[in-house]
Amino acid sequence: MLAITLAFAAFAQQEGMIPRWQVEELTQGIVQNVETAAKVVVVLQPQEWGENGGPDAYVQQHQTLLEEMEQVKLAALALGRDPERLTYAVDTFLWLERVDALLSSVSAGVRRYYNGAVADLLDSARNRNTDGIATIKLYMRQVAAHVEGSMEVAHREAQRCREQTVARPEPR
Repeated sequence: MLAITLAFAAFAQQEGMIPRWQVEELTQGIVQNVETAAKVVVVLQPQEWGENGGPDAYVQQHQTLLEEMEQVKLAALALGRDPERLTYAVDTFLWLERVDALLSSVSAGVRRYYNGAVADLLDSARNRNTDGIATIKLYMRQVAAHVEGSMEVAHREAQRCREQTVARPEPR
C-alpha cells in the first residue's frame, strides 16, 4: 500500500504526463464551451421544424442534448477537482463524445429546417471541443498507464512480501 501511495503522490510529477494545471484549464474550457453552446441550443424550437418537413426525432435529440450537456459540465468539473481519477477522465471523454455526436445531428437539422447561421454557431461549438476531446483521450491513456504501472509495482511488492513471509522459519 505504501508503494501505491508514494506512486500516486508522484503522479503529478510523472514525466510525460499532462500537468494538473493544464487539466484544470482544459476542464474549465470545456465547461465554458458547453455553456456557450447550451445558450444557442436552449433557444431552438425543434417542434416547429415539422412545418418545414423536419422529423419529430429532433425534439427528443434536442432534449437529450440539453441533458447531456449538463452531464459534460458535471464530469468536467469533477475531473478538474480531481484530475488523478481515471473514472472522471473516462466520464468526461464519453460525455463529450456523446454531446459531440448529438450536436452534429442537431446542427444538421438546424441547417436543413431552421437557419444555416445558427448551425454554423453549433458547428463552431463542436470545433472548439475537438482539441479538448483529443487531449482528454491522451490524458485518459496517460492516467491508465500510470495506474497500471502502480498496480504492477504493488503486485511485485506484495509478492516479495509474501515470499519473505513464506521463507521465514516458523517459531518454536
